[in-house]
Amino acid sequence: MRSPTRIVAAFLALAVILAACGSDADDTAGTDDGDNGTDTEASGDPVTLNLWTFGNFGYDELIEEYQDDNPNITIETLSQEFDAHHDALITSLAAGTGGPDIAAAEVAFIGAFTNQADSFLNLLDYGAADIQDDYLDWKWDQATTLDGSATIGLPTDVGGMAICYRMDLFEEAGLPTDRDEVSALWENSWEDYIDVGIQYREATGRAFIDNEGLLYDAVVNQSPDTYYNSDGEYIFEQSEQVAYAWQIVTSAIEAEIDAKTPAWSAEWNAGMNNGDFAVLTCPAWMRGYIEDQAPDTFGDWDVATVPEGGGNWGGSHLVIPAQSEHPQEAYDFMAWILAPEQQLRVFEGTGNFPSTPELYDSPQMREFTSEFLNNAPLGEIYSDNALDVVAQNIGENYNLINQEIGEALNRVSDGLETPDEAWETAMANINRELGL
Repeated sequence: MRSPTRIVAAFLALAVILAACGSDADDTAGTDDGDNGTDTEASGDPVTLNLWTFGNFGYDELIEEYQDDNPNITIETLSQEFDAHHDALITSLAAGTGGPDIAAAEVAFIGAFTNQADSFLNLLDYGAADIQDDYLDWKWDQATTLDGSATIGLPTDVGGMAICYRMDLFEEAGLPTDRDEVSALWENSWEDYIDVGIQYREATGRAFIDNEGLLYDAVVNQSPDTYYNSDGEYIFEQSEQVAYAWQIVTSAIEAEIDAKTPAWSAEWNAGMNNGDFAVLTCPAWMRGYIEDQAPDTFGDWDVATVPEGGGNWGGSHLVIPAQSEHPQEAYDFMAWILAPEQQLRVFEGTGNFPSTPELYDSPQMREFTSEFLNNAPLGEIYSDNALDVVAQNIGENYNLINQEIGEALNRVSDGLETPDEAWETAMANINRELGL
């Protein structure tokens, strides 16, 4: 998982690195037949593809199957921690060598990569337009240049939002535990969500949410109008959604419902077990994380809908760096493993939610439940949410802006600045760093 500080440092380096390797990057791709610089027919000769990922993409069994069906293809995988993976990918792009044939690029990075599309293969040259309709429009657009001339990645999973909550802790606080009744508590607004948190704190004396940063991300990402507009222009200072997310989170801080446990920390992981907080903003992939970190809470969790609907946290694309020596074989494998049938199998195994909407009405999806999460109908909940997500221009400096706002919220939480002071500081820092 990612460290915000490391992400910003990586992005500052990325701007320099990709500018340096930009237009010459695709000179390293194979040029055997003159069509798109690739072999358009598989030769049958032995080919080794290097695939770099992070975390758990759930591909192991699928890779074995693909190799059995394509005996000339060997796929060697390297899975690292989030930061190490993206650092290594950025370094290989700078060097123009030493990189993979295929790499996972998380949504935090895809905006910057798309703004330097020459560093990657344009998948439209390999037939990607023929499968575009298989994927959610908003997810496809994340890896497509603003002018539509290039698409550098195929969508993997999406992080459609829900709220995971501890039924045992809700019962202790005298709150409903049925998922439909819990969803109804806050379906109209995030203000209602905070009110439930106040009720919980007053009844138990404990925090309701885990940390203010993840609450901010959940709220701000429910709108397309956050830090950039659809034309790629900065709007973060004027965005109504950014202002609304800021108001919601500062209200939660003032209400003292925040456990202040940093995401991905040992304290955060322990808090899932110990009941240090009662709710988590919960994309589909969080199921596997809770199971790993809090196995003793089996059956204590359930899943409710997110306030106001929509929103996305996480998800990735697979990209092919222009230096790949086997671009056609890489694309063929990507197109297969990210087809709807394979995405469904990954979801059933790991919880990574498909980006292919044709699955959302299928019996396999609508009837999928999680025994760990009290048999919650995850397929139904996350399908409905994914369809509510609206296209958002991530932009190359999304994380720099997001990090500054996150640090400002930390200062409010720590009592170092008032909300107004912290906002002014954040805006000044962002404008200075972006040279505006």
